[in-house]
Amino acid sequence: MGLKNKLVLLLTLFFYVTCLYAQEGALIESVEKTHDFGNIIETDGEVSHEFIIKNTGSAPLVITRVTASCGCTTPDWTKAPIEAGQSGVIKVTYNPKGRPGPFRKSISVGSNGSKTPLQFIVMGNVTSRPPAPAVSYPYNIGDLKLSSRKINFSSIRKDETLSEKLYLRNNGEETIVVKTGKIPAYLTAEVHPEVLQPGETGELTLLYDARTAKKMGRIYNELPLILERLDRKTETGKISITANIIDNPSKNSGRSAPVAHFSATRIEFGVLEEKGSGIIPVLGSGGRSSETLTITNTGKSNLTIYSVTCDNDIVDVSGGKKELKPGGSVTYKISVRPKDIKLKLDTNIYVVSDDPAGPVRLIKVTAEK
Repeated sequence: MGLKNKLVLLLTLFFYVTCLYAQEGALIESVEKTHDFGNIIETDGEVSHEFIIKNTGSAPLVITRVTASCGCTTPDWTKAPIEAGQSGVIKVTYNPKGRPGPFRKSISVGSNGSKTPLQFIVMGNVTSRPPAPAVSYPYNIGDLKLSSRKINFSSIRKDETLSEKLYLRNNGEETIVVKTGKIPAYLTAEVHPEVLQPGETGELTLLYDARTAKKMGRIYNELPLILERLDRKTETGKISITANIIDNPSKNSGRSAPVAHFSATRIEFGVLEEKGSGIIPVLGSGGRSSETLTITNTGKSNLTIYSVTCDNDIVDVSGGKKELKPGGSVTYKISVRPKDIKLKLDTNIYVVSDDPAGPVRLIKVTAEK
């Protein structure tokens, strides 16, 4: 081959390499190469982060492969060519399930924009959430099992809104739709999910807005539950709701506060028997059909008694004024109906007042038959 031909060949090869370089002139860059997820809860599930990559070259950028250092880390990326000056995404998802403790995982990105793979790092710490307490379902409405038939808010201030929940499970073989009936405006009930498949569990959440309740003291409500099936068969039941609505304890705090003093903290009727239409005590038991409870205001300002009640229908509470001046007293008559006692009676009388030291007091009531 002559010198002239050799020069032509060299020029042709140089032109070919120059054109090839121009065609593959993509450049991959990323400002962020590390992401820290911080503390994540294992049971909250997967977490993801998107790394932004940019083509700072002159030709289309093609991501050829993306690999992770662990099967717990799943990458996803922009599949289409990224034009010069445009950006794409490398999305990295980490699954913390069964992996408590710190982690640091790498992701390698191969492309036509760099001879060596671009490296990304994700890190963090996985915290194991304590296992949820085991839930038992001792109550039922048809095939719907319940963790409780009562929701008790205990003490709730007049300026508060509180929530409580109970748990549900469809113990039958058909789908159940759980709906709630009419309740006062200060209560909000929500079932989630409303449709329960066989064996599925759910929750009933009740929100109590004491700010819109019209009275103080112990308040009793019932929440109707309506169970609908696909065959149109309907069953109903109810949940009892109690709340002791009290003043903010700081309202009457100080030396001049009212103080409620009780003549007894237990009322024991002993053993009661029925005879004809009357009630007689068993000899030596000291049992009676009625007792009294006296409340005295030993404080230095007026005492307001909002309610003196018992949730058990066997016990009747009657009498008494609601406002006591310092040194004043009031007496309540506590009666029981022995014919309704099966074996034993063990319940409480709830006294709700504006005594800041004890706005809710419980008086134990017992009887035997």
